[in-house]
Amino acid sequence: MVNGAVNGHVPDQGGGQQQQQRQAAVQEELTTAPHIECADEIRVLTQVVIIDQIDFAAESLRVHTDLIIAPIVPNLTAIPLHLGNYALLPNEADFSGSVTMNDIDAEYVRINTFKDTVSELKNPAIGEFSSKVYETYTEKDYQLLIMVPDSLREFVGEQQSIKVSIDVMVVKPKHGIQFSHATGMDGITEKGAHLFTYRSSYMSGTREWLPCRDSPDQLSLWRLKITCDVSHTAVASAELVDVELSQEPDVKVYHFQQSIPTTACSIGFAVGQFVPIAHPEVSEVTSFALPGLVSLVKHTTFPVGKIMEYFEELLSCRFPYSSYKLAFVDKIPDDVTVYAGLTLFSVNVLYHKKIIDAVQESRQLLAFGVAQQFFGSFITPSHWVDWWLVKSLARLITSFYIEKVFGTSEFLYQLKRTLQSVVLRPRLTHSPRINLHFDPRNERTCSPLYADALAKKGHLVLRMLYKRLGHELFFQVLQKILTVAQQMSGRRDKPVCWTHLVISTESFFRTLMTVSGQEMRTFQDYWIYEGGHVVIEVSFQFNRKRNIIELEAKQDIEQGNGRMRYLGPLTVVVQELDGSFSHTVQIDSDISRSELQCHSKGRRQKKASLNLLFFLFFYFQKKVPLYTGEEIEIDLTNMDQDSPVLWLRVDPEFLLLRNVFIHQPAFHWEYMLKYERDVLAQFQALERLQQFPSAQSRNVLMETIINSNFFYRVRCRAAYVLTSVMSRMTESWTGTPMLITLFREKYGSQSQPQIPKSNNFVATSSNLQAYFLMQALPQAVANLRMANGFCVREVELFIMDLIKFNDNSINRYSDDHYRACLINALTSTLVPVNTLGGGTIQTPDQLSAEMREVLKELTQALNMDTLKPSFGRVVGIAALNGIYQMQRHGYLPSDTRLFWKFAGSKICVQMRKSAISIIADRITSVRDQTCAHDLMKLYDLAQTDSDPTIRYLIPSLLAHNPPFATYNNYDIGPHYPCNTVAQADRLWEASTNHQIDPRTRLGCLDVYFSMFGLGIPPVKGGPPHAPGHHRAFSNSAAGSSATHSSSSHPMNSSSNWIDWSSAGGQMSANAGTFDEIHHGSPAVANQQASRINDDILHRPSTSCASGVGTTSNKDSEGRTTDINIVKKEEFTKMVSGSNQGKTERRNSQGSSLNLPDPKILDDLEQHARAIASSMDCLLRDMKWHFFLIKSKF
Repeated sequence: MVNGAVNGHVPDQGGGQQQQQRQAAVQEELTTAPHIECADEIRVLTQVVIIDQIDFAAESLRVHTDLIIAPIVPNLTAIPLHLGNYALLPNEADFSGSVTMNDIDAEYVRINTFKDTVSELKNPAIGEFSSKVYETYTEKDYQLLIMVPDSLREFVGEQQSIKVSIDVMVVKPKHGIQFSHATGMDGITEKGAHLFTYRSSYMSGTREWLPCRDSPDQLSLWRLKITCDVSHTAVASAELVDVELSQEPDVKVYHFQQSIPTTACSIGFAVGQFVPIAHPEVSEVTSFALPGLVSLVKHTTFPVGKIMEYFEELLSCRFPYSSYKLAFVDKIPDDVTVYAGLTLFSVNVLYHKKIIDAVQESRQLLAFGVAQQFFGSFITPSHWVDWWLVKSLARLITSFYIEKVFGTSEFLYQLKRTLQSVVLRPRLTHSPRINLHFDPRNERTCSPLYADALAKKGHLVLRMLYKRLGHELFFQVLQKILTVAQQMSGRRDKPVCWTHLVISTESFFRTLMTVSGQEMRTFQDYWIYEGGHVVIEVSFQFNRKRNIIELEAKQDIEQGNGRMRYLGPLTVVVQELDGSFSHTVQIDSDISRSELQCHSKGRRQKKASLNLLFFLFFYFQKKVPLYTGEEIEIDLTNMDQDSPVLWLRVDPEFLLLRNVFIHQPAFHWEYMLKYERDVLAQFQALERLQQFPSAQSRNVLMETIINSNFFYRVRCRAAYVLTSVMSRMTESWTGTPMLITLFREKYGSQSQPQIPKSNNFVATSSNLQAYFLMQALPQAVANLRMANGFCVREVELFIMDLIKFNDNSINRYSDDHYRACLINALTSTLVPVNTLGGGTIQTPDQLSAEMREVLKELTQALNMDTLKPSFGRVVGIAALNGIYQMQRHGYLPSDTRLFWKFAGSKICVQMRKSAISIIADRITSVRDQTCAHDLMKLYDLAQTDSDPTIRYLIPSLLAHNPPFATYNNYDIGPHYPCNTVAQADRLWEASTNHQIDPRTRLGCLDVYFSMFGLGIPPVKGGPPHAPGHHRAFSNSAAGSSATHSSSSHPMNSSSNWIDWSSAGGQMSANAGTFDEIHHGSPAVANQQASRINDDILHRPSTSCASGVGTTSNKDSEGRTTDINIVKKEEFTKMVSGSNQGKTERRNSQGSSLNLPDPKILDDLEQHARAIASSMDCLLRDMKWHFFLIKSKF
C-alpha cells in the first residue's frame, strides 16, 4: 500500500493520518541518498557568476557573484567561503566593489590558516608539519569569512535563505586560471590569445577565481554571464542561452545556464579566439579550436559521436547533459580537464591525419573525457576520500571502450601496465614502513604520487568487483545510480533530492547490495580499506606415481614491505596434453601446499599401450585442446616425457591485485609463449625466457617475432628479449645478427636488401603491425653487445644506413616517429668510454671517427628538427637525448648550458619537458658544483614558470629520482654541493609556500621527504639517519646502451592510457620501460617527460616551433616563430660538416661490412633443405600409417 502511494496510485483513502506519515517517511527515504550527509553549515542553492573586464595584457578579470544560501544550523553568525590568494577583495585592490548580504554591506576577513600554521613551526621537519596542516584544513577549510550583519541575525537565525553578493578582481593568477597569449614587439597581443580554468588541486580549482563553497557535495544551480571582446568566443560548463551585443563598442555578452545541480568543482570556462566547429554527425557536440588548428580539431574529434553512443549503450543511460563541448587550449597541465558538459583538452592531444602513432592515445583521451562526464561531473564524490571511486569508474568504462575498439589484447596489455605501476618494488633498505609523510584524507595534504596510485589501484579493484559480479549485474548497479540521479536532477524545487547526484563508497556498495543481494563487506575490508597487494611465489613438482602436481604457494609478508597476506581461493590453470584444466586451491597460510590431480598421462606412460607407429606420431606431435577451446598441434620434442604438464598459470583472469612468480622449467615458458593465446601469459613467458639463454629459447623468440598472428606488442617485446638472450650467448653466434637479417628480409629492397625500401605505411591491421615492428627492430638490435661489452660494429653501420637511406617521398603518412626511433637506436649503441679503454674527452675533436659520425647525425637531426619541426618534436627530443647520452658515457664534456636553452619558456612544451628531465637526471648522476646551481634553478622554475605543466613536472621528476635519498644523505655529507643548508632551506620554502598551487607544493614536499625523511635535515643539525620510509632510489647508468637486458624494451610503456595523470604513452616503440622510468634511467626520463599524463608524446602545440634563437620562420600553421639553432662552440665544427661527405662515408663503411662466406651459406642451405625433406617424408609416412591404424579400429 505504501509502495502504491509512492508511485502515485492510492488504492484506499482510508488510514488517514497514519497512512500519510508512512507516505512521508517513504518519500523522505527515496529522496535522500543513503550515506550522504552534509556536514556543512550552509547550503548554496543557486549561484550567479558575472565575468567581465578581461584584460590579456594585465592578465586580469573581474568577477561578481550572487549566492543564494540556506543556513543549515541555527544562530549562524558568519558565512565561510573558499577564495584563492589571487582573487582580490575590495579592501585588497583598487577597484569599485563590495561585499553585501541581502544588499546590506557586510564585514569580511580573509583567513590564511596555512600561512599561520607554517609560521608556528619550530623546525623544518615534515613529521611536525603534516599533522598540523591537516588539522588546520579540518578545522578551518575556508579562506573568506563574511560576518552576518546585526540587522540580519534574527532573519538568519530562522534559517531563511539569504543572498550574498561579492566582487573580486583576479590579477595575474598563478594557478586555477591560465592566460595563454603572446605579446608582439609592439605590445599588442598576438592572434590565438585565450584564457581558461583548470584544476590546481585534484578535484577543483574554482576557488582560485570565484568565491564559492568549493566542496564536491555542494550542488547548486548556476547562471553565468561572460562579457568579452567581440572577436573572442566564450564557452562554459553550462548551456548557452543567448549571445548579445553590448552597448559598449566591440563587446559581446554570453549568457549560460546550468539547470542540472552541479558542484563548484565542475564549473569552468574558456575565453579566447576560438573557432566553433559543429560535429558533422552529432548536432549536440561542438568543438572549439584555436586559429590555425581547425583542420586538426575536425580530424581528431570526429570519433566523439561514436564514443558517446557507445557509452550510452554500455550504461543504458543517455548522456547527462543536453550538449557537449570540447575546447582545445594551450598550457593546460592535464591532457583532459572535465567540467559539466565541457571538456578542456590540451592542444597536444591533436594530431594530423598523416600521423599514425598518435591515433590510439588521442582516442583514449577523448573517451576518458566522455566517461568523466558520467562519473566525475554528473555523479560527483561526496568527499575527497571518495574521489577514487568516480575516477576509477570513469577509467573502468574507458577500458571497455579500449577493448571494443582496439581489441582484447590491447585491453589486457594496458591492464598489465596498470598492475605493474601500483605494485611496489623492493626497497634498498629493509626498515619497516612507518606513517606516511602526508595525510591522504585531504586533497590539499595528499601526495601527488599517492593520488596517482590511488586512481590506478581503484581501477584494478573495481575490475575485480566487475569480474566477481559479472557484466550484467555490475552494469545494473551503474545504471541504477545514473537513472536515479537523472530523475532527481530534475527536482529543482527539492534540493534534498540532489544528494542522489553525489556518491560515496558506502552508498555505492549499498546500491550494489540492493541490486545484487550480495553484501561485499569482506571485499571492502580487504581491497579498499586495507593497503598493499598480494605477492605469491608458486612452485610445483610432478609426482609420476600418483599422477598429481604438488603445488606450493609462498607469501613473503614482512612488516612494511607493501604486501598483504591473502587468505582465500586462488585459481590455477594447468595446461595438460589432454586439455586445459582449472583448479581452485585454498590459500590459508604463508606457505600453502596443494595437490592437483592430472587428467593426462606422460608420453612415457602411454608408450606401453601404443604400437610403434602410433607412438612415434604421438611422441612428436599431438593435437592439444587449449583453454579457449581451440585445438592445435604441438611439437612435444622438448617436453619432459614423464609429465603431462605443458605449462601452468596462476590467477589468469586477474581476480586479485597481485604479483605472481611461477617457478617452472624453461620448456614450459617456451610452450606458453608459442601456444598460449592470452597476451598476459605471452608477456610473462617473455620475461622469464630472458633468464634462460639457450639455442632453443633463441629459436622460439625468433619464431614469435616472425609470426604475424602474435599481438604486435608481443612481437616487439620478443625482439628485445632476443637481443638480451643473444648478448649472453655471444660465443654461439657469428655473422650478421638475426634481427638485422630479418629486418632486411621484411623491409629491404629486393635488389639490394642492405638498402631499405621506401616508406609506404598503410593504415590496415597487418600493415600497422609491420610498421611498429619496423620501429622496434632497430632499437632492439642496438642493445646487442659482444662479450667485451662493445656494440657490434655491423649494428652501428646498419643503423647509420637506415638513417641515411630512409626515404619517405612516396609515403602518404609522416615518418617522424620512425626517424625518432632510428635516432634512439643510434643512441642505444653507445657504450661508456671506459669500456673502450679511452680516457677523458675534453672536446669533440678528440672523438674517434665512429663517435664523430654519431655526433654529426645527432646535431644534424637536432638542427633540422628546429628548422622544420617534426610532429611533437619527437626527432629533436631523440637527438637531444642522444647528445646527453654522449655526455653521460664520457664522449663529451658534461654541460647543461645546451639543455637550459631548450628548457626556455619560448620552446615548445614537449622539448622543454625533455630538456628539464635531462637536467634533473644529470643532477642525480653528476656530483659537481654545477648540479647545485641547476637544482636551484629547477626549484625556481617549479615556482615561477608560467606553464603549470612545467611546474608540476619538476617535483615529480625529483621525487622519483632525487639527487640523494634519505638513507644516504649523511653518508654523502655536506661536501656534496646539493646537500647544503641553502638547498634544504630553498626546498622547504617551496614546500611550505602558500602562494604555490597545492599540486606543486605537495610535489616539493615529496622531494623533501625523499631526501630528508620526516626529520630535520642532517645539514641543519638533524640526526644522521632521519626517520621515515626510505623511498627506493636508483642512480644507475642510463641508457639502454649501458645494459644488456631487454628491460629497455620501449613497447612496455607505450600507449598506456592508465598513466594520463602523470605519464601517458604512445603506440610507437620509442618509450622506456616502467622500471627505467620509475628508477631514474635517464635514457628514458626525457622521453617520459615528453609524454607527461597522467603522461603525451608526439603532440602538436601552439607554441611548438618557438625557440631562443634569433632566426624567424613560419611554422606549419603560418605563425611567426623564433628558431633555436645549436650554436655551442663544441658543436660548430660538427654541424658545419654534418651534411658533407655522407656518400663517401657510407661507401667506405660499406666496403668493410663483416659478411659471411657465400659458399658456406650455400652449403648450409643445401643441408637444411635435405633435412627438411627427410622430415617431411617421415611425417607423411607416420600420418598415413596412423590413418590406416585408425581405419582398422
